[in-house]
Amino acid sequence: MRTSRGPKIIRAAAGLLAAALFSHGPARAAEEFKRAHEAAALGSESVAFDIALEGLKAGRPDRELFLYAVELLPENSPDRARVLASIAGARLQENKEDYAWYIGICKAMRITGRSPEALSNCKKAMELDPTVYPVYRELGLTYAAAGSPRKAAETLAQGVEISSSNYQAHYYLAKVLEKRGDSSRAAASYASGLALMKLDTDPDAGRYRALIKAGIKRTSQAKAKPRAKAPEPAAAGNTRQPDAPGSKQLAAACLARFRGEFLKDNLGTALEESGACLKLAPADPQLAAERAPLMVRLGRYEDGVKEYERAASLYGSQKSAAAFCRVKAAETWIKLGKYEKAVAQYKLALKDDPREMNALKGMAAAQEARSDLSGAVQTYDEILRLEPGNKKARVRKEELKSGALSSAEMLEELRLRRLVDDKKTEPLPEDIKLFKAVKAAELAGAVDYLKKKVPGGARGLIAERQTPEGTKLMLNVDGYKAYVFHASREAVKFYEGQGIGLREVFTLRTLAGAPVFDRGGKLTREGEEAWRNSSPGNKNWLLVYEPVPASPEAEKADKEIEEAKKGGYAEIYEPEYLWLLQKTQCPEDVLQDAPIKLLILNDGTRRRYMMCWFETGTCMNGVNDKLPSYIESYRGGNTDVNDSKTSTAFFGTGAVKKAHFCEKGKIWAGESPK
Repeated sequence: MRTSRGPKIIRAAAGLLAAALFSHGPARAAEEFKRAHEAAALGSESVAFDIALEGLKAGRPDRELFLYAVELLPENSPDRARVLASIAGARLQENKEDYAWYIGICKAMRITGRSPEALSNCKKAMELDPTVYPVYRELGLTYAAAGSPRKAAETLAQGVEISSSNYQAHYYLAKVLEKRGDSSRAAASYASGLALMKLDTDPDAGRYRALIKAGIKRTSQAKAKPRAKAPEPAAAGNTRQPDAPGSKQLAAACLARFRGEFLKDNLGTALEESGACLKLAPADPQLAAERAPLMVRLGRYEDGVKEYERAASLYGSQKSAAAFCRVKAAETWIKLGKYEKAVAQYKLALKDDPREMNALKGMAAAQEARSDLSGAVQTYDEILRLEPGNKKARVRKEELKSGALSSAEMLEELRLRRLVDDKKTEPLPEDIKLFKAVKAAELAGAVDYLKKKVPGGARGLIAERQTPEGTKLMLNVDGYKAYVFHASREAVKFYEGQGIGLREVFTLRTLAGAPVFDRGGKLTREGEEAWRNSSPGNKNWLLVYEPVPASPEAEKADKEIEEAKKGGYAEIYEPEYLWLLQKTQCPEDVLQDAPIKLLILNDGTRRRYMMCWFETGTCMNGVNDKLPSYIESYRGGNTDVNDSKTSTAFFGTGAVKKAHFCEKGKIWAGESPK
């Protein structure tokens, strides 16, 4: 593992591992380190990781070997990620001041699809040591996985700044830039990385050299291809003129100014700069791709979608970049609640790049939101075809299939497992709850777990069913009882290992307040789920004296609501807010911006709406003072919304334009709205 402040651990020219470098760790770790490097040099990162893992499991984990394992951990291997997280969690119990364990958990959480936890751990690592490159690498890649390519590029660029002589830093920045479709900057980063490797004898250099050369080849080809002719930008109002001398330099300088303003969050100035850039380079796909998120930040969602779509068409044969833009367009449609249009964009993204995993995952979620469960199942099938080890997709697919079962089908599943009497004609609520608990255990690997715990004796505990995919193994009623028995014993040992006394173990509760164990000392159904999701260093239980915590989102929302009330705000409710949108004809972003300044907060379960209400409040002004009367009228039963554009003529006078609070997406600037 290379860092900006540490020496190179291995020199290929030496041909063997210098024992002096590993005087701080066991000889076993040094041997596994050497073998892992050799496997990685042959291009097999998965094998190299498994070798490193052998060394980590053999005894007290060696820190440098652990950091190398983090680098090697394949992005599509959630099972390996969970093992690494367990090792890191155990070390955190002993030392919470070392960034190494946090970035291990960060990467593991990223791979298992838990982006918020991943970001939290990476940020903690950066707080502990902002001077080492691996922290920037993992935080940047986590931002990228979470759908924030701009933050990813910024973070990885900072990594280059603090570790400019590290070829890996240039390589990972180039990868993210290439994914964004910024071929020019990506090529420059790849080239910088390659230049640093000329005299480098690090055993990983050969592997990275091949990766960097491949990247240079891809980005060079992308730059060499002629750009497609741009469709006329609707907002530009100009026709493209032949390139004037120096126009490319002017466009590049303009783009740099635009990016600078955007990074500073000077959104209005950034929009003006981007408009000027559009006149200089109307066919630049990268400009369109970077204007799109600016439009979204400004609340101009549909304009943002148009820019993403325009960028995708301009990228032409650069399929991965085009697919990325299609995915972002789909995500923007989802913000507007237009799932059908989102699915259409995801399909176009997959047409450009059938292996685009973000498109597949996004489409599955959008299909679920549209209640297209059969379509979502098919999409999860495709995800599993590309990533057979994606446990999250496999579990969700089975959950959807189980949730779609009719009463008759569920009753048949219960009978097959001998969970209900054969004479029963309809599953009762308790039967359904039991079925869901057994199904959840099966999806979590209960059959394999039971085979290990009851060697040779699991035959009478497992039911078989023939399916088109082959023989399906399930727990029968005795198997589920045996599973709960063994899981309960293992859970007790786990909690005792966390420093909880045996007497206190049986009083534990889940974070939602449900008991983990019943009076007989067996795991409850809620306790089963809590135990399955537990790991060292991840406290997901409550002691008898600990209160049920509010979610961080709820606590944050409560604080913000209290602050808003001090400034003159009052809470209105979602039906009132939705009616207000119709009554005023104002877009959401206009209501939230000055001078109205309506606040929308999220407490983790629902959106909360705060309106400036009291005349004496510091938030009140001559524009938003009209809106409380609208809500009072609504509460009084006047829920009509008059959509007519003109007032009724009076005697001989002609009809005149009737103004809503907002007209054409802006607050009415004429006489007072009616």
